[in-house]
Amino acid sequence: MIYLLTMVDRTNISIAAPDILARLELTGAATGVVLSAFFWGYVVTMVPGGALADRTSAVRVISWALAVVGITAALTGIVQSFTLLLLVRVALGLAEGVIFPAFAVLFLKWFPSRERGRAVAATTFAVPLSTVIAAPLGGWMIDQWNYETMFILQGLPAVIVAIIFARIASDDPATDSRISSAERELIISSREAETEAEGRFRDVIGRPLVWIVGVTYFLWLSGMYGFNLWMPSLIKTLSQSGIGAVGVLSAIPFALGGLGLFVNSWMSDRSGLSRGWFIATPLTLGGIALVVQHYLDFGLVVDMALLSLAGVGLFAGTGPWWSWMVSLFPKNQAATSAGLINVLGNFGGVVAPVVLGLLGGSSGGGSSFYVLGFGLLVAAALVLGLSGRRGVRTARPEDGAAAPSSAPGAPVAASRGGLDRKGARP
Repeated sequence: MIYLLTMVDRTNISIAAPDILARLELTGAATGVVLSAFFWGYVVTMVPGGALADRTSAVRVISWALAVVGITAALTGIVQSFTLLLLVRVALGLAEGVIFPAFAVLFLKWFPSRERGRAVAATTFAVPLSTVIAAPLGGWMIDQWNYETMFILQGLPAVIVAIIFARIASDDPATDSRISSAERELIISSREAETEAEGRFRDVIGRPLVWIVGVTYFLWLSGMYGFNLWMPSLIKTLSQSGIGAVGVLSAIPFALGGLGLFVNSWMSDRSGLSRGWFIATPLTLGGIALVVQHYLDFGLVVDMALLSLAGVGLFAGTGPWWSWMVSLFPKNQAATSAGLINVLGNFGGVVAPVVLGLLGGSSGGGSSFYVLGFGLLVAAALVLGLSGRRGVRTARPEDGAAAPSSAPGAPVAASRGGLDRKGARP
């Protein structure tokens, strides 16, 4: 619920982008800067967020950060200048950057090792689900009132949930009197299974493999964030529809992407092939779809079909990704490597919206999706190259893999050593 609210407050600006562009008289490049401003703050607090939660209280960190997320999300609809809008979006990113690392601390304390991957996957399904909800709901709100009201109404629930979470959540099952003794003992006795001390950071950054995987993830998240933030503007241009219809149409690729995530993760867990194939194949399909959509004009129906295929390609591989990625590193370096790779990847959110805005000009960033497509094809080639070099194989359920692949939010859990390694043996 909390992660869903934060994702809605992060991404709802995409549905309002056409109106913001007109109201503030922004160029395509300036709009790209606004769309990327969130990530300027987000990448700064991702790593220290986990450390702060671990040393103080994860519940307090999440509660305070979530309240700030709600307030800054609402302020997005109140400020009326380009500079203030940038400052508010950066502040939103700073607050949201600590939330999932803090959740990673709770995952480590509250879930046995064999269940941790499923907990992360269930939580981070909010990534595609947020747009499925926010796009049509935001379009309807803008139609009924205006984008300013939309931001305020979608920001307030985060403040309310922050207050409730602070009152009912507990940092550790060892001190929570509301669970049974048997459940408490089960969690505490098994939650440290298969965790290992992290490798030294200087050893990790000296490995070329970390940077290769980081570039791969950067290209992927550039595609994901650029697609997410600019797609409503593209659909508005293609369909010439009102913002309400644009919201509904924008939700379709993400709904199919969420379905693809679960289907592909299920197939990856049960196949004897490397998980890399279940990452590279969707990325290839998504890349081809974005390139074809740009260069060939078959009308709105075919455009929507290609954008939907791109949505599946962008999200379907996120299930197997982190389990495959940690298999490339020694166990004592996997967590630190994953944290660094996650930071590198999220710089895609800083770069992609601006680059698309610059290339698209007055047509908007959506007219430059082919750039994202070529990036996804390069990322797919890198994944296949690494899979072939390592020759890794996925553990079948009968081989003893107890948990399915982790989903998109697993990176920060990994940075705290929280990946379910029993379910993460490719």
